[in-house]
Amino acid sequence: MITVRAATPSELARITPAYAAAFADEAVVAWVVPNAAESDLAEFFQQSVAAALREDEVLLAEHPDGTIAGLSVWSETMSATRLRSTAAELADAAEPALRRTATVLRRTADQHPEESHLYLSAMAVVPEFRGSGAGTAMLRHRLTRADAEHRPTYLEASTPRSTHLYARHGFRPTANPIDLPDGPRLQPMWRDPK
Repeated sequence: MITVRAATPSELARITPAYAAAFADEAVVAWVVPNAAESDLAEFFQQSVAAALREDEVLLAEHPDGTIAGLSVWSETMSATRLRSTAAELADAAEPALRRTATVLRRTADQHPEESHLYLSAMAVVPEFRGSGAGTAMLRHRLTRADAEHRPTYLEASTPRSTHLYARHGFRPTANPIDLPDGPRLQPMWRDPK
């Protein structure tokens, strides 16, 4: 049985390795940091996970023993301003992975809605728990609240499989797909509240 709850900043050390494991083979992460070991990914993600824990809502899908099965990051968003400013900060970074991150942010910002919405910026399940319902549990948990708050939700799906998952939860493709140079194609998707 999987339960979903909001994470707290005090859980950073526990969450970062699970985040790295869950996102290691995700299409965009594999493009940003190709062939990275999980330990390197954990180090790479630590700062952004810490920021998400402070500024956004990080949901954990957990087993009864507390093992993390999946994670998702949700932001109350008014526009693409935050994406653009972060992309500008990273654009001249010395590290190639940070410059690639800037490319992702810049390209997604170009098609990001300019109206108030809930933004699912990241969601992944730890490989050994894929197919266990963790992704669906996180979506149901947060979308139920979004519906109660009459909040539309936006995301960019990074694979055909995730596009189908999100479509089953009421998301529909919007705008043109976003192509990363020699990388994955992201599908912007929007969901009106039910």
